[in-house]
Amino acid sequence: MNRTILHVDLNNFYASVECLYRPEIRDFPVAVGGDVEARHGIVLAKNYHAKQMGVKTGDVIWQAKQKCPGLIVVPPNFKKYLRFSKMARAIYADYTDQIEAIRY
Repeated sequence: MNRTILHVDLNNFYASVECLYRPEIRDFPVAVGGDVEARHGIVLAKNYHAKQMGVKTGDVIWQAKQKCPGLIVVPPNFKKYLRFSKMARAIYADYTDQIEAIRY
């Protein structure tokens, strides 16, 4: 029996969820970022429009805005992301009971 390992990376996940809920920003560069005032002002995720402008995950928000002056920064909503993550895992569970999530 052959063993198959499937690695799934939901690219730009947080930004994709935000654009799903906010279709008016979907066609613009978007980053999900921490609270600048609380000194957690980094890019947690970005969409492809922002990526094309050079914005990278981990960029400080002010640097990301220098690279991409029209960048729309939205605060993270981990409750929403967890909901969609659970939905994805439910799909994987249709195919296997051997699912491992990355732990940070």
